Amino acid sequence: MLVVPTGWASDTVGDPIVITWNASKEARRAITDALPLLSTAHSVKILIVDAAVTADRHGEEAGANIAGHLARHGAKVEIEQLSSNGTPVAQTIPNAAAHHRADLIVMGAQSHSRSRQLLFGGVTRAILKETSVPAMTSH
Repeated sequence: MLVVPTGWASDTVGDPIVITWNASKEARRAITDALPLLSTAHSVKILIVDAAVTADRHGEEAGANIAGHLARHGAKVEIEQLSSNGTPVAQTIPNAAAHHRADLIVMGAQSHSRSRQLLFGGVTRAILKETSVPAMTSH
């Protein structure tokens, strides 16, 4: 699903691109779905927020496997590990996208149970509600 925020004025979407990566199946699916865009973009940043929290998912070096996969498909990719420092992840991601002047955020959607999302809120919902940058999500 591609969500374009109200007021988006650009004629294009997808260059540069920011990927939110937490090594979930939803994130992998979003990357697979976005691969045609990722392989032609001039710049792709893989953002990993608070990698230590999900270290068991990432392997030796967070983001290295997915970066290698994307590079084999022609993507010009860089990994960036961010610390939220207590800021909500749903705020950290759009801030990083703005910093990199990205015009597309690619992310997995709803990687936690519905009951957990209802109790604690969800990054997906918050980003889609507040983002000023188009977002492509997959579940």
